[in-house]
Amino acid sequence: MDNTEMFGKHLRELRFQKGLSQEDFAFECDMQPSHIGQLERGEKSPTLNTLTKISDGLKIPLPELLDFTVEPKVKESSATISRINSYLSALTQKEQEQILAIVKTFIDYQ
Repeated sequence: MDNTEMFGKHLRELRFQKGLSQEDFAFECDMQPSHIGQLERGEKSPTLNTLTKISDGLKIPLPELLDFTVEPKVKESSATISRINSYLSALTQKEQEQILAIVKTFIDYQ
């Protein structure tokens, strides 16, 4: 796996940890969702400007974004997240979006 692919994998993990869809993440970064997808798949290498937008969108320091040689931390609650995912998968798209809005509100007020 080359650096571009490793970065893409790391970026996807960071986005997942923030609970963002590609569309929401692209909006946060002022980028196109298709560009985010290309970066995550390792099809494109990011420019310095893109890296800055991504770190701002994720609200993390640039060095953390660039530390993609280390495997992302597995959270202790991964079993809980799996259970949540199984419940959510049984809901309609509209219901899932409503739950996402509730979770985002909860996180914003922490």
